[in-house]
Amino acid sequence: MAMTEQRQRYLKAKLAMAMYSEYGQVPREAEIEYVYHLTRVLYKAVLGTHYLRKQQKKSGQLVLF
Repeated sequence: MAMTEQRQRYLKAKLAMAMYSEYGQVPREAEIEYVYHLTRVLYKAVLGTHYLRKQQKKSGQLVLF
């Protein structure tokens, strides 16, 4: 499911506000884009891991780590 343009802008705005409150300066557009793409990649990685664990639990496999 692709993100709509409005949701992308909203996420970028939230990231910009978080970066502003953390660093105390207005982030540049390139910094916002970098963190936006990093956030999307990490979200997919975590979501994929969660989904895999859920499937393994359903099939009776127990992951020990």
